[in-house]
Amino acid sequence: MIRLITPFLILMTFNSFPQEFEGFISYEITHNNIDTSIIKTSSMPTKLDFYISGELARIDQFTKIGTQTTIIDTLLDKNILLINLMDKKFGIIINDNDTNDVENIVYSKEKDIFLGLECEKAIINSLHKITNRSTISTVYYTKNINNSYNINFKKLNGFPLFYEIISDNIVSTYRAVEMTYKNIDPKLFEIDNNTSIYKMEDFKALMSQ
Repeated sequence: MIRLITPFLILMTFNSFPQEFEGFISYEITHNNIDTSIIKTSSMPTKLDFYISGELARIDQFTKIGTQTTIIDTLLDKNILLINLMDKKFGIIINDNDTNDVENIVYSKEKDIFLGLECEKAIINSLHKITNRSTISTVYYTKNINNSYNINFKKLNGFPLFYEIISDNIVSTYRAVEMTYKNIDPKLFEIDNNTSIYKMEDFKALMSQ
């Protein structure tokens, strides 16, 4: 059996949702060490694929050890991270409280073109409230795609097509290299009934047993 995150939508709510973009966006990811003697980047993501349709989105993030998938339901304001662990399927509900990041955004008048879309620039300083780990991000974003799909910079006034993150002596660059307007198969947003869904705190408790 297969179940959708959103089995039913109220018509009035659905009609109020912006429908600017449906399709596929692929990002190339590169990492550079500021201090190569300290940190290695071999396990970090190298590619990110974004599927967007209506109120739903799917992110596939690729590393050398596997693929991490996140399903986004913007109407329910719910993100579910899908992982396979010990031959079992788990879904972890991610919310804003789980990120523990405080963002300060400074908007610039600078603009650039990415994949044919004019993008505006922003500088984002983030601080993790628990670890005090800070990051600085340079972002170019478009207002042609709804920001509700964006899980990295929730307060940004648009959807990022390019961003560079400096954190822990690593510079990570995400650049959109392909964007296709097309209908997305609804099955991409489905979660099968063999997946156990947990809140983050419950999953952590399970793993500590």
